[in-house]
Amino acid sequence: MGYPGIKRALRPGVYAPLPTFFDEHQELDYGSYKKHLLNLATKGMVPVCAGSLGEAVHLSFDERIALIKFIRTTLDEAKLETTPIVAGVGGLSTRETIRLAKAAAEAGADAGMVILPAYYAASLNTDPEQVIQYYVDICEGSPIPLLLYNFPANAGGQDMPSAVISEIMNRAPNLCGVKLTCGGSIGKLVRLNSEIQDNSIINSSRSFQFLLLDGLIADLTPWMQCGGHGTVSGIPNFAPVASMRLWELLNKLSLTVEEAKEAARLQAILSKADVAAVPGGIRAMKYALNKMYGYSAVPRKPLLPLKESEGEIFMAALAELLELESELAKK
Repeated sequence: MGYPGIKRALRPGVYAPLPTFFDEHQELDYGSYKKHLLNLATKGMVPVCAGSLGEAVHLSFDERIALIKFIRTTLDEAKLETTPIVAGVGGLSTRETIRLAKAAAEAGADAGMVILPAYYAASLNTDPEQVIQYYVDICEGSPIPLLLYNFPANAGGQDMPSAVISEIMNRAPNLCGVKLTCGGSIGKLVRLNSEIQDNSIINSSRSFQFLLLDGLIADLTPWMQCGGHGTVSGIPNFAPVASMRLWELLNKLSLTVEEAKEAARLQAILSKADVAAVPGGIRAMKYALNKMYGYSAVPRKPLLPLKESEGEIFMAALAELLELESELAKK
């Protein structure tokens, strides 16, 4: 069977990592998923499914593929045919990741995102060539472009230095970008951007622009100032209007005094929320989305819903952001 190829190229922007909603029986809750997907996609965000916040490790192979098909159908029915889909396709082995990438392509994904396998992290860390070869191999085997996802917290502590990422960029032309959710990400961005500027082959050898994406909206302003292309952040799940407004302002050639003040205010409030949200992870996100929209708050076991006392503390930390979101939504 053939694959759809690159129908919808990825572009700079705000990418939204969708949580996977479950009902009281731990089955996929497509009703909540559809409402949330459309709330974000209609505001111009690119959906990312089955990632870290999407509980990819709690989904079966069939569930991951079913979600992609559901997203594509939902977007098309909403006249969002040009909106691409990024799907988490990382597996525990090279073979499994390639299999996931092929199935995701058939299901309608336009690109995949791959975090390093965590189980043998200690062994992978002994020789960086193993990491490089992993991405080279999966990029060669995947029918859709792949994003490299550097997230040490969810990869057994593995943190790819910019030299390793640069080597992969040069050896894997089907790598379409990186997402950096790691310490020192701005420094890595500067080095990788310099590599792209100095080595024209990186972009000329691809039919798409190589993207440098941030994993935390907390530093989106300096990220863009240093040559970045956008963010893949959980915060837009709570504040899509505020997130897209900041993105709009950061892409203007020049800002008025009032716009500069607005951008600074937006960045400050979004950053505070990001700092509060990261430790709580998917449990905190689902608690907040339940309070805000009535979506299912249930993660898949062994994770349990956030305790009410913990949830109240988290909602208090989001209060300024939610007030800002309400303010902007009325305009």
